[in-house]
Amino acid sequence: MPAISKLRREQAELRGRGRYRGIGLATYTEFTGLGPGRLTAGVGFSFGGWEYARVLVHPTGRVSVHVGSADHGQGHATSYAQLAADALGLRPEDIDVVEGDTARVEFGLGTFNSRSMPLGGSAVHECSQKVLAKARRIAAHALGAAVEDVHYEAGVFAASKPTGGGPRDSVTWEEVARLAHFVPDPPPGLEPGLDERVFYDPKGLAFPFGTYIAVVDVDPATGDISVDRFLAVDDCGPLINPMLARGQVHGGIAQGLGQALLEGARYDDEGCLVSRDWTTYAFPRAQHIPHLETAHTVTPSPLTQLGIKGIGEAGAIATPPALVNAVLDALAPLGVTHLDMPLHPEQVLAAIRQATDSRPLGGAP
Repeated sequence: MPAISKLRREQAELRGRGRYRGIGLATYTEFTGLGPGRLTAGVGFSFGGWEYARVLVHPTGRVSVHVGSADHGQGHATSYAQLAADALGLRPEDIDVVEGDTARVEFGLGTFNSRSMPLGGSAVHECSQKVLAKARRIAAHALGAAVEDVHYEAGVFAASKPTGGGPRDSVTWEEVARLAHFVPDPPPGLEPGLDERVFYDPKGLAFPFGTYIAVVDVDPATGDISVDRFLAVDDCGPLINPMLARGQVHGGIAQGLGQALLEGARYDDEGCLVSRDWTTYAFPRAQHIPHLETAHTVTPSPLTQLGIKGIGEAGAIATPPALVNAVLDALAPLGVTHLDMPLHPEQVLAAIRQATDSRPLGGAP
């Protein structure tokens, strides 16, 4: 990321040649992990958050993860599988993720407020830990070892101090899955099967944050705006899948760019909606999206499992103010101090004319 001082030097050089370049900065923070409202004694109505997860191990050792969220493009099937696989010492391809199906998922509160990973992901992790704890007890029983002497890694339970009560010193995950369903003498106090459910309720909301910088050029003769560079740095805690997190940011930036520069409900003088369909409603196409420079810092949340925060809305939050600030910075020499979104060319031209007309005679250009 270039230093602001370098960008300012480039800006001054371009302004000397009559080119109106602007640099806009926006920082944001948001709360994620919102759940149902609830009554709190002595406080009144507050917002908490919980989400449901079920982790079911089949007799073959294959795992089904049920989550109450709903994927509409975020890649939940990948990220939830990664979380479960990491907790269970398996491969992501050994995990099947089920969500958005009310015939199979018993309950859930859905996808909003970037809550899927902070709440759904935390629920999957916690539920997987419960399954693994039960599987370790079954393995210890099969190996004739104390539970605390059974260690698990990469799909194998091994007894460091076998008591001699078992014929072997290790069993595989698949073998434990079969034993959980078919062993004739289960460990005392354990029901057959490996099937756990969790309603995960965090200690509080998680707060991702970030800083965005937009560099734009504005043509004062036409009002057209071109985005020369766009830089985004976000902090959503530990990244489960960097590619998916980057894709979430890219998608959010595209939405924010549309809000700032293109989209809007437009009416004619008689009050009729003009932007009524895809032929008249302007939303970003590929040619409108600049090369996006993104990065992440990692500040884990102390209030969720694994420190996970959310990333879904980040790009849409910070992009509009960064772009508007950049356009205002570009037009500052012309006296423009205010613009309302969306920044259509005609609105930019009107603001330039208004600023020029109100400038005292002999004022600075």
